[in-house]
Amino acid sequence: MFKRITIKEFSDQIGVSTATVSRAFSSSGRISEKTRRMIIAKAQELGYHANIHASSLAAHKSNVISFFYPSIGYDQPDYFIMEIQLGLHAALQQSGLLLQTHPLPPAPHQQATLTIYRDYILSGGPQGIIIVAGSPESVELVEMARAAQIPYSVIGHMGIEPQYTVTFDNAAGAEQAARYFVKTKRRHPAYIGGQLDKRKIRGFAQGLNIPPEQVLHLPGGYTFAHGAAAFRELIQNHPETDCLLCANDVIAVGAMRAAFEAGYVIPERLAVIGFDDARFSRFYQPALSSVSLNMQQLGSSAMNQLFQQFDGKEVKAEFVTCDLIIRESC
Repeated sequence: MFKRITIKEFSDQIGVSTATVSRAFSSSGRISEKTRRMIIAKAQELGYHANIHASSLAAHKSNVISFFYPSIGYDQPDYFIMEIQLGLHAALQQSGLLLQTHPLPPAPHQQATLTIYRDYILSGGPQGIIIVAGSPESVELVEMARAAQIPYSVIGHMGIEPQYTVTFDNAAGAEQAARYFVKTKRRHPAYIGGQLDKRKIRGFAQGLNIPPEQVLHLPGGYTFAHGAAAFRELIQNHPETDCLLCANDVIAVGAMRAAFEAGYVIPERLAVIGFDDARFSRFYQPALSSVSLNMQQLGSSAMNQLFQQFDGKEVKAEFVTCDLIIRESC
């Protein structure tokens, strides 16, 4: 729990003027980036909370919920994020609140965009914030929300935030996929990666009963083309592969396309399981088996955590289970 101190007490402790502190927590006034970061860091260390957000709400209560997420790029839709947004919108119905989405762009634009988001957050723009974990910028956004005393919820695993989180166990989902391959007597498994693979590889290895370093792992990515390219490389070096777990459904569909072109019959010759259970997976031919992260529930649960904070209720970390959905591809 933060100790509540006044702006005068805080400014005296860190050796700057109250005006400089005010500038650090607003988008007005000139202040160096180095000084701003120092003041925000000291605020968290000493327990100081700016009143920018409170005064903003006194004048005009914000009706905006801001959704921040690490962007995979601009050349293809992010189906993982789109599914989460469906859950966010469902939970917002009848609330009178608006949802704004803010991607955290890939290099080299992160810091410029983060500066804009920082000014928006610290000046009391949103009433609440939902942040998808997975990047250093996501961590910075949580620190900003804390400094500005804005309710927030994190989707995914973030070491600095144990309470206001909605997490999922993708390691357990990958383990389920591996055990299914073992049960159906597949002998030569492989894994095509995507983003944040460590937990998935660990779970896959657990289900195969082998050390993680022995998992046949190819880097994939996030596009259909990435999945196709990875599969072509896989069969060139490991033609015996008879089952495949992919880090997301997009690269799984790309891999299946390349498999068809190479003359593979699915699932007889090659069993394929994707990850996320995006809506399009069930309409592909053959319908893609997938580890469902129940993404809409992730979104609705995160929004409900914000509602609890708005009402002054205690918030507990929430865990959403993963489910293996078997369709025609395995």
